[in-house]
Amino acid sequence: MQQMKVAIMKAALSDRTIIENLLQLYVYDFTEYTAAPIGENGVYQIMPDFESYWSDESSQQSYVIKANGEIAGFIMIKEKEETPKDHVLSHFFILRKFRRMGVGRKAAISLFKGMKGVWELCQLEDNIPAQKFWDQIIKEVSYGEVKNKTENGRRYQNFICK
Repeated sequence: MQQMKVAIMKAALSDRTIIENLLQLYVYDFTEYTAAPIGENGVYQIMPDFESYWSDESSQQSYVIKANGEIAGFIMIKEKEETPKDHVLSHFFILRKFRRMGVGRKAAISLFKGMKGVWELCQLEDNIPAQKFWDQIIKEVSYGEVKNKTENGRRYQNFICK
């Protein structure tokens, strides 16, 4: 397996179109676990809070992931409403061609090491590959104590990053 140089860069307003385009692939990948319909125009509806990632940088941020200089995915995070400064990993996406090559692992670890503190993330209850991935990452970046709960078809994990 080729060693990948992975970088995460805070998305600028000029990167908005990149992430918006990648969201089509992200939503498509999730159709394996959801019943998200494609629109009559052949485009998936993007998440309702997408605009807020570009208008309220203080509490929501987007990142572009690159592997060997090529766009490989994105990360979207926000602060918890009830406890500002606690982070929520809202969306994390790696293009299929970069999966199982360590790109997602390196990007996630880089994010967590750069933003220590309290984190929450979730996976769809049926998305076992994502659950296994995040279990490994959390084990590596946290102090070991993870609070899990399942609600509305999602598994939530809360932990403190070292």
